[in-house]
Amino acid sequence: MIVQLNIKYDSITVKTFMNKLKIDGRKLRSESTSDHILNTAIKIVRKGDIDISFDSIAKEAKIGTRTIFRHFKDQESLLESLDKKLAHEFKTSFSSINSKDDIEARIKNLSAVLIKLYKENQNILRWTLKNVWRDKTLRKNMFSWNQILKDFVYSILPEIQDKTKPEREIIFECISFIFFLRLNVIQGLNDKQINEIFILNTRKYLT
Repeated sequence: MIVQLNIKYDSITVKTFMNKLKIDGRKLRSESTSDHILNTAIKIVRKGDIDISFDSIAKEAKIGTRTIFRHFKDQESLLESLDKKLAHEFKTSFSSINSKDDIEARIKNLSAVLIKLYKENQNILRWTLKNVWRDKTLRKNMFSWNQILKDFVYSILPEIQDKTKPEREIIFECISFIFFLRLNVIQGLNDKQINEIFILNTRKYLT
C-alpha cells in the first residue's frame, strides 16, 4: 500500500530554513579556515621557525594573506587565539591523568605529560620567553599558561596545597619549563633522565 503525504510548505519558512543553512555553512567554513591558520602557525613554530608573520603562515597554509586578515585583524589577535588553542591542548593532555590514582602514580603520570608538552612546544615557549618583555600579549599569554599549569597540577596533586608557600614554589620550579630547558639544553640530559629528576624532586618535596 502506498501512502501519499501531501505536505504544504510555507514559502517564508522554507526561505528562513535555507538562509539558516547558508549562514551555518559559512560559519563552519570560517571556523575550519581559522583552525587551519592556527594549526599552520603552530606547525611553523614547532619546527623551529619563529617567524609567524601573516606572509609566512599564508605561504605554508597555501592561502592568501587577505584570507588571514579576514579571520584575524592583526598579529595580536592571532597570538591570543593561538594561546587559547594551545591552552586547550594542555587541558586535553592533563585530562588523561587519573586523579584517583595513588600519589606515586599521579607524580609519574604528571611528569610524563609535562615533559611531552614541553618537548612538543619548546620552540613556542622559548620564543615566548625571548620576546615576553617586549610584547604585552605574550606577557599575558605566559601568565595565562602558568596559571593553567598550576591549576591542573593542583587538581592532580592537591597535596601540594597543604605545603607552605616556599615549598609550593619549589615544587613548581622543579617541574617548570625553565628547569626542563636547563636540564635538556644546558646539561644535555635526555627525556628519561629528566623524567627521573622531575619525579625525584616532586616526591622529595611532596611526600
